[in-house]
Amino acid sequence: MFSLHNIFDGKPDHPMFDVKEARKLLADLPNNDAFKALDEITSWLTSVKDTPDFRPEVRAEIIMLLDETGQPLHADLLREYLGAPHLQDFQGLHQWQGLHGFMRILAEAYAVCISEYRQAEKKPLVLKENMPVICVRLLRAVAGQMKLEMMRYVEVGQSSWDQLCSCYSFTEDSQIAEAMIYAYPKQVIHTSPQRELLRALMLYLSSPGTLAPEQIEVSYRIAGRLVNSFDFKAEPDPDCAHFIDLSRPGAPGNADNKLQATAAMRFFGAVRAVPKIKGLIDQNEHTRIQQEQRFGNEFTPAGKLTVLKHLQTYWGKDQPHRHQERRGISAAIEVVHSFRTIGQLVTCIDLDRVANLSEKDAAALKEQSKINLAAADDIKYTTETWTVSDASANGIGGIIPKTAGAWVKIGALCGLKSPNGQLWWVGMIRRLQTDSKGAVHVGIEILAKKPLSVWLRALGRGAEKISNWETSSGSFEYDYLPVILLPDAYNSYVHATMLMESGSYVPDNIFEMMMGEKSRDIKLTNLLAEGEDYEQVSFQWLNPVHV
Repeated sequence: MFSLHNIFDGKPDHPMFDVKEARKLLADLPNNDAFKALDEITSWLTSVKDTPDFRPEVRAEIIMLLDETGQPLHADLLREYLGAPHLQDFQGLHQWQGLHGFMRILAEAYAVCISEYRQAEKKPLVLKENMPVICVRLLRAVAGQMKLEMMRYVEVGQSSWDQLCSCYSFTEDSQIAEAMIYAYPKQVIHTSPQRELLRALMLYLSSPGTLAPEQIEVSYRIAGRLVNSFDFKAEPDPDCAHFIDLSRPGAPGNADNKLQATAAMRFFGAVRAVPKIKGLIDQNEHTRIQQEQRFGNEFTPAGKLTVLKHLQTYWGKDQPHRHQERRGISAAIEVVHSFRTIGQLVTCIDLDRVANLSEKDAAALKEQSKINLAAADDIKYTTETWTVSDASANGIGGIIPKTAGAWVKIGALCGLKSPNGQLWWVGMIRRLQTDSKGAVHVGIEILAKKPLSVWLRALGRGAEKISNWETSSGSFEYDYLPVILLPDAYNSYVHATMLMESGSYVPDNIFEMMMGEKSRDIKLTNLLAEGEDYEQVSFQWLNPVHV
């Protein structure tokens, strides 16, 4: 409420008229509702940035306090949001709006601080000293908005590019673009405005439309750790494949030989970071069984390994492109999901035909099997019907109905079948995009059109390392593991891969693949991809195979 007292003593007409009062009010935030507390902080940020008559240094100090108070709440809510897909439910959208709103208002509040500093004839010393921190936090808040937009697979808004370019131009003009500071108290990694800009740009160029939300978060953390190996130059350079134009804010472009460089262009790339990613991949592949803390202990070592391999591909000089011709079609397709359900529906090897398996073991294996070996007509499952809009040799694109796809996320496994078809294909969600009307467009890679559900039997040394899989109850001489065998592009098993349940892969473990009279020994060689309930694994045949 308007106060004459505040006019006469030179204070703004705002409850948080100084830092001391701000601390008192923040002490009353709800301590058992992070969403509500963050919403209140967002409201305080809005009112502080919009209320006139604050001294610039006081406004900045209060905004920084509100920011520091809100960051832990935002981090907790983001972890909760990343716990499940949220593209098709109202609760997820509501949570996302709270997270995004905080970052958006925070960036706007810091922009007010910079604007007041630029307009002041006499620069307040304390504000001048804090300006590198304010710029870093503004750029990080904009990156936070972009990251959340990527997690919902919507286009990054023009306002984000405007803010990034405007703030960074100011840091260059003020000669603080490379000033090394700590962004927040108790943080141990130095950063700078230039590094924060690079981090946001390289995340955008990491093909986030092909990453799950938690993988986008891991990518952002990896970019923060490796940003000192990114290049950022005022002139074209062989190691800088991309550019931005500070005078014309927008998404980064490709710096090819035809580009006419201008003084406002900045060229950047992450080529020098690729060898470091290779080192991290080697380290993770050899120690993935152990808990690994780098980039956040809430993410599994295997999950981090998947992201590292993705960034190794997209941060190099030659980024992958889709080359297959896609043709427009209009059709319906039946969709199921989860490793276990798909394993029941694809073609199965009858255990009665497996060589070297006793009748007693076959009966016991059927009894304890996680995958029902009944005929497909007797299996209980629920399908969703999606609309297919285009197709290529190894993929399809479509639209997910509003009432379906609550489980959908990048990397999710799915079974696909035409309404009148008999055979189930195996696919993986590879790309998502939410259009301006809220419709979710999906791209699915076809992993196999003739998958085969088979069993592995543990052999050789190292089998005792396997965990997280159903073992015998005393009636077995061996341990058995269900897998889905994926033929190669020529429908041959010579270079096949396979899907295993999560937690099953251990490098170099040896198994017998039970394929009737064609059973062969194999050795696991590499983790190719993973989802919530599966791992895609390559393997080596240890004896001749002609299938």
